[in-house]
Amino acid sequence: MVRTAVALEFAVLLLPAIHAVSIDRTKFSLFRRDKTTHLPNLNILTAEPDRIPPAAKSTTRRWDAGLYPQSCYDKAREAINDSDARPKCQLRDLEVYDVTYEGCDADPWIMCRCVNAEHSLQEMVDGMGTVPHGIRSMVSHVVNMNGFGGGGGGSNNDRIYYGGRPEETFFSHESMHSNDKGFSISEEYQKAYDADSCVPDDYANASPAENFAQLGTWLNFGINGKEIDPYVGTSASCMTNQLQAAQKWLGDKLPLATTKCAPRPANDANVAAKRKAREVVKADPVADFESLLPHVPYDHDF
Repeated sequence: MVRTAVALEFAVLLLPAIHAVSIDRTKFSLFRRDKTTHLPNLNILTAEPDRIPPAAKSTTRRWDAGLYPQSCYDKAREAINDSDARPKCQLRDLEVYDVTYEGCDADPWIMCRCVNAEHSLQEMVDGMGTVPHGIRSMVSHVVNMNGFGGGGGGSNNDRIYYGGRPEETFFSHESMHSNDKGFSISEEYQKAYDADSCVPDDYANASPAENFAQLGTWLNFGINGKEIDPYVGTSASCMTNQLQAAQKWLGDKLPLATTKCAPRPANDANVAAKRKAREVVKADPVADFESLLPHVPYDHDF
């Protein structure tokens, strides 16, 4: 896998959807956000190639132009930013792929990429390939756009969006959000958090959901990459209870040796789009792909 070069600060993400978890919402306010951090960030987990979980082998098949999953279509049609109303990706430049990972042959992931994205198709596919099958199975779509001078990403329940060149931990972190399902605001998690004196890194102090995603990333890289404590030089005993709680929640979805694919969230319905009339193409060559359907953007920024 090609290593990324730039560390990014990620925006605070949406709390994942809650499914079948008993939650006392008053516990949420007890997350102090000022615990001691074991490390300033998780960059050390990717400092050497052998510390990164191996990417699962994969094959890709590109879709014919003119059909796009709804979330890919919506993200492509959003404005670049508040001062640039151009769409993030012209539909003629939006590629859609079936990505089949070895061991998950029956149910390919659908991933979308704009041709001007900083991350190549292979980097995107391999990045998700470092996420164990069972964890990845909670993600339906991955959408890769250009960072337009910056970069970052986030998740909206079971969809991952990003631009620029995130660190290799990004794919694990965002996939963990899709595996949270309310656990990060459960009583079991709160007890583990209260029993420990630290969290993984500075970003983990942002919220219970971000802490869980960092704990899950620590577990993925420690179990499937390389044992972490020896090269960090200090023990992670200050967050033992949280790690044990997160590992129990994630269960057999974590180890590469035993993880299996699980039924994934339903794919988006597809949006059909086609070329505008010839005279419009002549008048504005960059708009030769456009949709016949109304565009409904997401409520949150990319």
